[in-house]
Amino acid sequence: MRRTWIRLSLPFLLGSLVHASAQAPAASAQWENLKTLPAHLRVHVASDKKSQVCVIDGVDDETLRCSKGSSQYSFPRAEVKSVKRVRTGRSALVGLGIGLGVGAGVGAAIGHSKEQANGFFPGLTTEAYAAIGGAVGLIAGVAIGGPTDLCGGRRCMGGR
Repeated sequence: MRRTWIRLSLPFLLGSLVHASAQAPAASAQWENLKTLPAHLRVHVASDKKSQVCVIDGVDDETLRCSKGSSQYSFPRAEVKSVKRVRTGRSALVGLGIGLGVGAGVGAAIGHSKEQANGFFPGLTTEAYAAIGGAVGLIAGVAIGGPTDLCGGRRCMGGR
């Protein structure tokens, strides 16, 4: 029974060792790419102990240093899980578009169902409801899209 267990687990152990050794050069290359980022670039750093949106001050072989306002942060290389560029402007624009479209659609649907003489707002047309819904959706989309960072990494508009 014991030999069977060893025979079955040996391929998994070898596979995990090969996988771990294959990731080491990739991680090293990624850290080298990180060192080429310009100073003062706004990024989101996720590590084993904390996550922070900050501005890069410098990256050396062992540490990523960044700041936010008067606070300074230091992330040891071994603890860094990911570094993503923050794109709040693009995210706000994407949120604006989504919110405007959804708000106008919902407003038009509500307006179409309420367009009666004794409706909630008598005299308002479907187009007026669509405009009101679009305005509310636009504001909500920008308010949610910007801080959420919908475009972090390479997710929207061909970001790099």
